[in-house]
Amino acid sequence: MAVQPANRPKFSFQSKHSSQAISKFLAETDNNDLFFSLSYWEIAAVGSTARDLLEYSGAKHEKLTPSYAEWSAGKVSTAFSVMPILNVKGPNGMEIDMAESEVIDTFLAERFGLMGNNAWESMTIRTFYTNIHYLRERTFTETLWVSDSEKKKARDQFLSHTLRKFLEDHEFHLQENGCNGHYVGDKLSLADLHLANIVHFYGTVPWATAALDEFKKYEAVWKVKETVDQVSQLDAWHASDEFKRFEKGSVDYYAKNCTVPEDATKEAKEE
Repeated sequence: MAVQPANRPKFSFQSKHSSQAISKFLAETDNNDLFFSLSYWEIAAVGSTARDLLEYSGAKHEKLTPSYAEWSAGKVSTAFSVMPILNVKGPNGMEIDMAESEVIDTFLAERFGLMGNNAWESMTIRTFYTNIHYLRERTFTETLWVSDSEKKKARDQFLSHTLRKFLEDHEFHLQENGCNGHYVGDKLSLADLHLANIVHFYGTVPWATAALDEFKKYEAVWKVKETVDQVSQLDAWHASDEFKRFEKGSVDYYAKNCTVPEDATKEAKEE
């Protein structure tokens, strides 16, 4: 067996079961006979869409939130030293581990009927999902990983260029689909859920008001968010104490890492 990195235990994609047996297990086991364990930090962010998918589905599941102490002590097994990770247990001792948020999200969406009615719709949903997912990455690379002296300029440029371009692109495609609150056809999909999650993400950063004001300028984009908010399973989940705990975790984390110094100075003077 390969040597484990210190304090970073790994789970392997090699299994005592053959790939054919695992594929058969996934294809033939009903969701009601599976138990899903999702592990991610006690924040919303990248783990939020998978949590929404599990709540939407009604599948048996748990949401684990390892502490930083557990992480540092090497008590959390991962594939690539990052979370989220998903463990799926089935009958007769069958068990698999999955890594990477994009893989986990699309796997769950496929299980729960949110990837369209055919191969073309599935590809289109994946296309929108991927582009939405990349927006959050650009937020970090363009606004967070810069010096404090550059943060205001970087934030303002992100809002006026990167985010606006994204919104213009997505408004076009959503209008093409009839401005009906969905990316593909007239039913809920992973793309819809992921966009609503991205909107929520911007609601947790220190400059939330400026970001959300941009989203609200685009009718079809905002309609997707409103449509997802009306899904009964998600509405109940978003009102729960557990969800609000994750939301607060995000707000606290981004306040430490994403605050623009000039904004903090202005707020202090106003107080």
